[in-house]
Amino acid sequence: MSFPMQGLRWTGEGGEPRWYDTFAGKTTRGFCTTCGSSVAAIDYGVDLIGINMSALDVQDDPRLVPVNQSFRGDAVPWLPQVPDTQPAAA
Repeated sequence: MSFPMQGLRWTGEGGEPRWYDTFAGKTTRGFCTTCGSSVAAIDYGVDLIGINMSALDVQDDPRLVPVNQSFRGDAVPWLPQVPDTQPAAA
């Protein structure tokens, strides 16, 4: 899921992830400081942060509604697809 960087707060036990440049000058990825799981990614020059849905500690929070799912063709068959609510290209 992507969110604006403005107003983002890391509230989990481990705090802000540890950041590593995975593509020098292009993308940095954040990993959990406790277990090492990938939790987020930021592309330089973009004011959005991509956060893995599984890294969020939410249950039925109406404020977090996914609007798209990347790599649908690679999704595991037992995980329901996120409805694509993006407008179709004209």
